[in-house]
Amino acid sequence: MSTVAVTSKGQVTIPKRIRLALGITPGSKVEFDLVGGSARIKLLKQGKPSRIEDGPAILNYTGKRIPIAQMHGGIAMKKVATRSEIGARS
Repeated sequence: MSTVAVTSKGQVTIPKRIRLALGITPGSKVEFDLVGGSARIKLLKQGKPSRIEDGPAILNYTGKRIPIAQMHGGIAMKKVATRSEIGARS
C-alpha cells in the first residue's frame, strides 16, 4: 500500500506500481468513483506515447524542420546556433 500527499489544488501522484498495473501513461483519461466510503480509479483512455517528431508542434514551432534522420552532432548544433543568433537579433 502506498501513501501520497494531496496538494493544495487537490492533486495526487498515482504511485508507479498502480500506473504500470493499469497502463496509465501521460495523457491518459481516468475516472474516479466512490464505492462504499472508498475511491476507485478506472482507466478510460490510454494516453498516446510521446514521440520526438511531435516536439515542434508541442512547442508551437513554425520554422523549417530538420528530419530526424539528418540530425547528428554537426548539423543539429549548426542549426541550433543559427536559430539562436536569429533569436538574439529580434
